[in-house]
Amino acid sequence: MNRVVPCLALALTASLTACANEMPPDMDDPRLRDARLEVVGSPAVNLRYGALADLAVRYVDGDGEAISGANLDWAIVGEDGGSRLGALSTLTDIDGGATMNLTAGETGAMFDVEVTPSLGDPVRFNISVSDEEVGGVIVNMTYTGTRTLVRFDALLFDGQACASLEPSALPAGLRTMSVTDIADRPAFAGLTPGDTYAVAVVARSASHLAAFGCRDMVAVTQGENTETNISLFDELIPPSFTGTYDLDNRFDFAGALPPSVEAFLDVIGELADDDVTDAVGDPTFEVTDDDGDGFSPEYGVDPGAFVTDVAMRQTCHWDCTGSDYDSCSGADHSLGDLRLLYEESFQTWDGAQPRFTGGCGTWTFVQTDAQNLVNAQVAAALPDFAGAWAQLASDLARAITNAHIESVLTITEPGAGNEFEVPVSHELVRMIVDFRDPLSTPPGATRSTTFALADAGFSSLVAEDISTVDGSTLNIPLHSFNINWGELTLYIYRNVLLREIFGVGSTGELLATWVDCNQISIWLYDELDTLFFPFSPPVSRADLESYCDTGLASAGGLIEDQLAGLIDAPGVLTISGSAMGDDIDDDTGRVDALTGGLWSGTFAEDTMSSDVTGTFTGVRARP
Repeated sequence: MNRVVPCLALALTASLTACANEMPPDMDDPRLRDARLEVVGSPAVNLRYGALADLAVRYVDGDGEAISGANLDWAIVGEDGGSRLGALSTLTDIDGGATMNLTAGETGAMFDVEVTPSLGDPVRFNISVSDEEVGGVIVNMTYTGTRTLVRFDALLFDGQACASLEPSALPAGLRTMSVTDIADRPAFAGLTPGDTYAVAVVARSASHLAAFGCRDMVAVTQGENTETNISLFDELIPPSFTGTYDLDNRFDFAGALPPSVEAFLDVIGELADDDVTDAVGDPTFEVTDDDGDGFSPEYGVDPGAFVTDVAMRQTCHWDCTGSDYDSCSGADHSLGDLRLLYEESFQTWDGAQPRFTGGCGTWTFVQTDAQNLVNAQVAAALPDFAGAWAQLASDLARAITNAHIESVLTITEPGAGNEFEVPVSHELVRMIVDFRDPLSTPPGATRSTTFALADAGFSSLVAEDISTVDGSTLNIPLHSFNINWGELTLYIYRNVLLREIFGVGSTGELLATWVDCNQISIWLYDELDTLFFPFSPPVSRADLESYCDTGLASAGGLIEDQLAGLIDAPGVLTISGSAMGDDIDDDTGRVDALTGGLWSGTFAEDTMSSDVTGTFTGVRARP
């Protein structure tokens, strides 16, 4: 659009003195940031052929003060039918006003005249040129709500009742005019007289239909403009779940354990070996739920028995009839036959091959003392070992059966025409484990540890699908994660229970911090020295210390080896859920929180499957 030099434009309509007296405004003045242009008089103009009209506007700042000397551009928008403006540009006068003459053409036409300031939004006059007497409608809008409304679409209907109009799905109107300020007045010129008109106004926030108003039975009178007042009322903005949420999840396995986890707990329960035997005399472990906490076996009864048993397995090989120790197959008899050892009451027997002088018979004299000494030292390091180990084992079980996992839920914008089908991505990220610390003062204070599931060996725990939105409810479809429960349990055992609680890296190292093999060897050697006097004991003190060290390392290694062999079992967690949108922004519908989240589904391992329930809350992740 060509811009006429201000003084030249004025020279065509006024004296040069006016140009000299009018100073252009400083467009960097902060007061002009809220500058606005106002229509003076009627924005609806009905003209007969060849008629003249003066179109007037006023330019003011945010405080309503006049802005003088400002340039305004004028333009006809639409088919003008030969109508023309007196100029393309004007300057505002000392009162902020400006006037432009419009000459109607000699044919019927409907168009707008748009006036554009240097700062602020343009305004429009709706012009009708006709050889008939017609009328018009001018819309005055009011709004008492709190939303930020940035656009107002006025639609004109003929023969429509407001009660039949749905704000979110309005039919096409006879005419539509849009403005950006509620003080602006949408106008419709050139209307045939009658009383069947309706005007609806849809007001929008930045991205949503936010308010609506309507008036029907509007009467148009020949040669006049009808002022129509419309009050706007808030419309329900549909919640927008699009974004990323940090979820806090609690999964309840109803006390059921994946088989690998149950076997895992049985293995670490070997530290509770209390010499219980089964029907055929094989040692087994207590499997009753003595304390009623829902978990068995009970742990921590007799660590000394377990350590002594393992030491005997490593230092006394038997059932090697016809062979000496060196030729006895370690592969066949690496652990020996503990049942036979019990049956022989730790005595030598025909076919038993000793690993050291005195052989298995030496255990006749030291196994009870060794067991008691280990238990005494463990109790000194960890008072009430039985209760403490039971507590830790129960906490380890609960870490799985009542899993506390943090995840990230990402919801993307739905595709056009599929507003209620929302793409969703769900990623399990971190796990929180609570243990009651037996070493705290007082004992039993809860310690919470958070670790990344990626650190536990899970490189990808992401599921993607299509969720749905029902009102303010987000429905998350059934989706699955591949989780090796045994691997997860081992990681928790090593990195939380051992490292965080006891500050060690392995079970053998844990036992070594509790048991002083040097002190035990002195006690045992003195006992043997008394028993065998005047002869020398069948083993040296150094041998006894070595056997103790071997027993501790072997006991820890045996547990770790058995654990490693149990955990390689594929597992899966399959869940679906729903949550309510909360903390919804009144202007945009943006959901900032998810509440009342419920999960349901199953967990499985090999052929075993069990139900899972859960709860979750979500908070929108902020940049």
